[in-house]
Amino acid sequence: MGRCLRQGPILSAILVWFAVLTGCSTLQRTYHAVMEGGHEVLRWHKSADDDLIKKVGVHRVNNWSGYAAADFEAVQTRHLVELLQAETDDLIIIAPGTPGAPDLLTRLPRTPENAIDNFQVALEARRAGLNAVAVASLIDVRDQRQEKGLWWFKDVYDEIEVTINVEVYDSQTAAKILDERFIHRIEADMPLAMPGQPPATALPLQVIEEIEENVWPAVARRIVDEMVAVPWVGFIQAVSSAGVTLNAGSETGLEVGDVLDVFDNGREIEGVGGARFLVPGAKIGEIEVAAASPGRIEARILSGEQIAPGAPVTLKTD
Repeated sequence: MGRCLRQGPILSAILVWFAVLTGCSTLQRTYHAVMEGGHEVLRWHKSADDDLIKKVGVHRVNNWSGYAAADFEAVQTRHLVELLQAETDDLIIIAPGTPGAPDLLTRLPRTPENAIDNFQVALEARRAGLNAVAVASLIDVRDQRQEKGLWWFKDVYDEIEVTINVEVYDSQTAAKILDERFIHRIEADMPLAMPGQPPATALPLQVIEEIEENVWPAVARRIVDEMVAVPWVGFIQAVSSAGVTLNAGSETGLEVGDVLDVFDNGREIEGVGGARFLVPGAKIGEIEVAAASPGRIEARILSGEQIAPGAPVTLKTD
């Protein structure tokens, strides 16, 4: 009897580990439910105090993997945008091709070295009324061999490893709100390279389906988790004797009578590798919303004599 009792915990542990390693559906459902609840709590805890709706532009998904796939960029961009829209009501997602969407979402400004020019991205995003720009790229797809199992139950499996790089650029500072690689491994129906055969040139359907079902949902959650913590910032589009116009509208939640703090355009600084950033300036005045319509806010100047186009504004909360 004692021998059986001592073996009981060991057997239970082996069964639990076996369930985890083989993907027990009950455990997976429990895990995903806990994680989903965790995301909601995290967003509530991190969310900015202004309660205004931010705009995020999504650049067309890039395919730099070296494997071809028909309409991959357009289809995957649409899929990511739909997931972002379903993930939260606290963001307005602007997709390439949306009426009024800037060229920025299909053609990123680049440096002479062909790197993304974060500074120009921020300036163009400001003019378009975007708080941030998200860029997702499939950068690598490769075969991997992986051992799975416990002790003498181990076996070797063919897997395909997919890497997607995600960057989110802040329009106020030109810094990255998010810079992360998502690596996903797929138990392959067939490896990309078979012995004695030429390597594949087309992206397998299995890989595309896995990206849609498992990678993009994780990417969408991560982008939203980061963006909810970023306070809303608008930018003055024009200044006249009658007041100012913002490149934001009533869709952000701004209402007549809201008072906004106005800040200096700030100063430009240079970082590592010559990358340029914007340091927010000091408060220089206040404005009050006089008229709010979709895509347009008109405000009167309450104070400040140096208010100029491009100046950032935030909701006055004190």
